[in-house]
Amino acid sequence: MTREELHARVADNPAWYHTLEVAPGVATDGYVDWRAKASSILPGDLSGKRCLDIGTYDGFWAFEMERRGGEVIAIDVEQLNAADWPAINRDRLERTQREWGLELGKGFRIAHELRGSNVKRVICNVYDLTAEAIGGPVDFAFLGALLLHLREPIRALEAIRGVINPGGTLKVLECICMRETVRAPRTPVVRFEPLMTDFNWWRPNLAALTAYVRSCGFENVRRGRLHRPPSKPEMRTWYADLEARAPS
Repeated sequence: MTREELHARVADNPAWYHTLEVAPGVATDGYVDWRAKASSILPGDLSGKRCLDIGTYDGFWAFEMERRGGEVIAIDVEQLNAADWPAINRDRLERTQREWGLELGKGFRIAHELRGSNVKRVICNVYDLTAEAIGGPVDFAFLGALLLHLREPIRALEAIRGVINPGGTLKVLECICMRETVRAPRTPVVRFEPLMTDFNWWRPNLAALTAYVRSCGFENVRRGRLHRPPSKPEMRTWYADLEARAPS
């Protein structure tokens, strides 16, 4: 495929969330660019590991895990309007989806094809996640920027715990409220956002995000770095990086 043909295929998707390379020197124009930070977030080698990307969207993290040798399953809902949108915003968001011609999974399919990927995409709501739904348990699960979009984040984390092998790893990369992290560094505080944003339910401070994970039975919860990746202005925010183990 020529460079012009590659760019034309990328342009077939009207809106990319992730900036990712579909071929050497050809990248999507995403809202958030994690490329320079992926190596500080994911293990360098996932060979022999069965990996899960939860809420994959365009697939950036799934492809990064595959690049590190993992056998990767990526889950997402079937359509954008199956997402856990706040009711107050749903009608307007569905109109925008139709007007823009947005199709969940289109970006993933394009990137999957152009990269020659073997990642398996499975239609599965995180609330319904079971080992049977994804062909068996996993050794490494990645959860990126999804919890704030869920009405029931604890329920989601409990479902995720149920598909990780004993002693397996959960990596969480989640948006946090930096203001409340600074104001109350040791006290779990969560900001309720449906009346302030289109897609968000809850934005925790770092203490609350840590408490989310611990309350669901995960062990050895460790905090990594805080990140603020290159993003378009409307998506610019802070993310916390946590790692935990499923009970042995």
